[in-house]
Amino acid sequence: MKKAICLFIVGEKYQKLFNKSKAQFENYAKKCDADILIIDKPLDENFVRPLLSQKLLIPSKTEEYDIVLFLDLDIVISENAPSVFDFLPEDKYFGAVLDPRGTEEFNRTWEHIPRILEETNESYFTDRHFDANPLLQGSINGGVFVFRPKRVSEIFSNYYFSDHNQGELNSFEETPFAYFSQINNWFEALPAKFNTQVLYKIKGTSVGNQIENDEKRVPKFLKKYYYKKNDAFFYPTRKYKNFVRTIIKDNYFTHFSGNYPIIYI
Repeated sequence: MKKAICLFIVGEKYQKLFNKSKAQFENYAKKCDADILIIDKPLDENFVRPLLSQKLLIPSKTEEYDIVLFLDLDIVISENAPSVFDFLPEDKYFGAVLDPRGTEEFNRTWEHIPRILEETNESYFTDRHFDANPLLQGSINGGVFVFRPKRVSEIFSNYYFSDHNQGELNSFEETPFAYFSQINNWFEALPAKFNTQVLYKIKGTSVGNQIENDEKRVPKFLKKYYYKKNDAFFYPTRKYKNFVRTIIKDNYFTHFSGNYPIIYI
């Protein structure tokens, strides 16, 4: 079976991020007996849809492979991570981690946005102008997904070039990936350890809340300097670093979504 790990590196910011983390991707690819495949320019230069939505075209560009893992660059891979390719059954063609909707972590993280808490697994899709379907399981995060290119490329590419509009709640690639894979019964929910988001651990847990409060006590001039230099919004205190290291140790892929500072092992 021919396998690849695909990375989307478009722009100087993401090239710098990749340079810092290149070794972990190479090591994981070796563990999985997979190639590293780098996409370093837009897949649609006419930008029918925004750049993030162009992830929908990745399957069409990777059809030489039997199975592909896509990873965002703000992910840290644990040395203990098993091969994610083993978690996509042969009769499933797209796998991702479902959003933890309904859990305490989810509710605490999004309590400041009632609309998100009120969404159901169905209304998430219908609010974005997709038809209701009894096979819908829920929304996903697009930072980690594994797929069989030959099986899914056509339907995702067709959607990208269609005139469908998600409206004001545009979720770019995430909603169509989840929608079409679920209504066609292609979808496999990956274990949460393959996309553990720091956002939920900081916002959604008591320990994380304490670390967030601790960060607020950092002198403003230090935070201002750090934010500007690192294009971040959170200062990496010692407590934050230790907390994140524990998360990385206990999970497979730790995702620093929400622009949290990345702590490498």
